[in-house]
Amino acid sequence: MRAALALVTALALCLFAARAHAQTFTTPPRVERLPNGLTVISVPTDSPGILAYYTLVRVGSRDEVEAGHSGYAHLFEHMMFRGTERYPQDRYEATIQSFGADNNAYTTQDVTVYTITAPASALERIVEIEADRFQHLSYTDAAYRTETGAVRGEYDMNSASPFLRMWEALSELAFSRHTYGHSTLGYLRDIERMPEEVEYSRAFFRRFYTPDNCTVIAAGDVDHDALMRAVRARYGAWRGRRDSPRIPVEPEPTAGARRHLDWPAEAAPRLFVAWRQPAFVDGRTERARRASLRTSAALRVVHGLALGEPSPLYQRLVVNEQRAVELGSWDSEITRDPHLFITHATLRDAEPFDPIIDALQATMDALARGEVDAARLDAVKSHVRYGLLTELETPADVADLVARVIGAAGDLGALDQYLEELAAVSAADVARVAREYLTEARRFVVTLSRGGAQ
Repeated sequence: MRAALALVTALALCLFAARAHAQTFTTPPRVERLPNGLTVISVPTDSPGILAYYTLVRVGSRDEVEAGHSGYAHLFEHMMFRGTERYPQDRYEATIQSFGADNNAYTTQDVTVYTITAPASALERIVEIEADRFQHLSYTDAAYRTETGAVRGEYDMNSASPFLRMWEALSELAFSRHTYGHSTLGYLRDIERMPEEVEYSRAFFRRFYTPDNCTVIAAGDVDHDALMRAVRARYGAWRGRRDSPRIPVEPEPTAGARRHLDWPAEAAPRLFVAWRQPAFVDGRTERARRASLRTSAALRVVHGLALGEPSPLYQRLVVNEQRAVELGSWDSEITRDPHLFITHATLRDAEPFDPIIDALQATMDALARGEVDAARLDAVKSHVRYGLLTELETPADVADLVARVIGAAGDLGALDQYLEELAAVSAADVARVAREYLTEARRFVVTLSRGGAQ
């Protein structure tokens, strides 16, 4: 699905590193960079005859810094299927179908990813047509306006669900400066302006669709040397340098905030409770990077301790008292810049919001005081480290993993380091991250119901 709200399952896939290499791959990934800056990664897996060919562009709604121009990273998820002079849209799609291949794309706040799963025998042709569209995308003004209409339709469809409105409200509440303050779809007012911004769209393509901002990922039945011969031949002449917009730095929160949305139709009461958390990985030195990855790993463990189905809070609110019909968190979220530790709940119709919010905060406060059961800590760490490796079943799973991690961390080496830090997370680490990040002063709440706030 070419949708902007493909918010991510990145961290779940991220649990794959040095030990996972040994368990999953017969040979480790190989990474090369062309003189023009294009990075190429091959990941051989035991998938005879099947190839996943992904192209990561490290641009998302995070990079949309110009006022009035949100949503363009997602728009180009659409535009890139408009074709070139050599492979117009119909010919491109017919060629893909002739391989028996599946192709798609998704946009997040940090990246845009173009995906193909195909027979491994089609590698050279895939390299040819993908290199062509990334270097020679061509579209008429009329085609551009058609796609902006499709984007508007996608926004209208998503806005019929409470999720988009709540996500927009939470983003704006938590980010007053940083571009994480708008969704990947963009603001409606900017989408309405898009049809007249064709020249801006072409400039956006030149600024961000450059070899030094792209990574080609081939996973499955792939020969690295054959891949590199094809890539050098087809992408070697590509030129361009990525624009580097200055992303506004979001101040550290000093007071929480809350907003209620009155939904005009029947809807169960629901809420987001989120706390500001650091980027997945940060720091200029190896020691600083390791420390940031330890923090990310400890926060991931908090998701399991506090909100997993075996957790006391889940058992109390959902199973025993049945005050919530759903309680969970976005434990898969990894981002390039500081973002949010997000929890969500759907309540019984008559349930008020405040007791649920208080219960969530009380759980975090207890962890901050060091109330961490050692057996449960080990169980959660084990589940996080190994339980999700089974999701890496296909070349597409593996390619997606690589794309998500590079999008957030910038390099594949963060995988190995993350798993090592995860294994070392202690009760003291859990208490530290809860104490530093999961406090009321860093908390943002959005509630939604029909009628007034409960």
